Amino acid sequence: MITASTFERKIDTCEGADRNMIASDHESHPDQFIEPLSYNQMNETACYLCGSESEFQVLFPGEKSTRELRPEHIAARKGSINKEFSYNLVKCNRCGLVYANPAPDADFLEQTYEQSDQGLYQDENYNIAWTYGRYLRRFAGLLNRRGVALDVGAGDGFFLQELIDLGFQNVLGLEPSAEACRRAKTGVSPFLLNQSFRESDFKPGSLDFISCFQTLEHLPNPDRIVAGFHRLLAPGGMVYCVAHNFASWSVKVLGVRHPIINAGHLTLFDEETLKAFFEKHFNVLAVFKIANRYSINYWISLLPIPEHIKRTLIGTLTISGLSTMPLTLSAGNIGLVAQKAIS
Repeated sequence: MITASTFERKIDTCEGADRNMIASDHESHPDQFIEPLSYNQMNETACYLCGSESEFQVLFPGEKSTRELRPEHIAARKGSINKEFSYNLVKCNRCGLVYANPAPDADFLEQTYEQSDQGLYQDENYNIAWTYGRYLRRFAGLLNRRGVALDVGAGDGFFLQELIDLGFQNVLGLEPSAEACRRAKTGVSPFLLNQSFRESDFKPGSLDFISCFQTLEHLPNPDRIVAGFHRLLAPGGMVYCVAHNFASWSVKVLGVRHPIINAGHLTLFDEETLKAFFEKHFNVLAVFKIANRYSINYWISLLPIPEHIKRTLIGTLTISGLSTMPLTLSAGNIGLVAQKAIS
């Protein structure tokens, strides 16, 4: 639970901390059994971007049999369990947004992520932070001030050190997964809260920077989230978002077999739809394709080939000493940087 005193404890090693940034408390969910959802328990969803309720085409039909959405389908984030359930993915004929319809409600998702592992990228966090930090530095000179930075969906806090290195006086990461928070390194764990993002927890205009990496596609109603970011940022504040690119060549080739088409993703963006969400509220400075740096091992793990072949390749590379060598390639991700108007 976020409280003013909790925030003070998290930032007591920072100078110039804004002790009044947090505005209110809220109730958190204890560990509990989460009932699975069937399709008829989900909510019919209008397009999050343009509001159209019926003008869409079905891209990938969901499994509308007796199969249910269970927490482990979302929590796994990758692999066969994650693929056991599939949403009915539709594309809006008006604006082109791809989203799940019907979709689970916010409470189900929040409880699920609180109890999930979220350890998928743990061994690659250094490479991911390097990648995202490299792009952010291109725009760092446009920051109005470097006071308070918030990372939404922070995982084990891997990007918080980058924000500290960029000179922010206060950094705070929000991560709903208790297990991910437990894995945080000693240097950033004081700045990481085991908590989902809620706009009501912060005072309007109290933040100077918000980062949100491969998180927006997991959240219900991204337009509401982006509007909330705008209200929380001070004039001149900046938001930096990274998302999967549904228009990438790999999605076109693999279709429903692509890893981003899974039970965790409620919305899938391309450059135009991601930009459109932020243009409603911000001055969009840039939308760009991202080249990710990962170890060779991790790149192999992403290949759509049989698992026994992956294990053989990784084993051979491990013996040769090449398995952890970093390799930078385009993985089908897009970045966006936007700024709140000063006046």
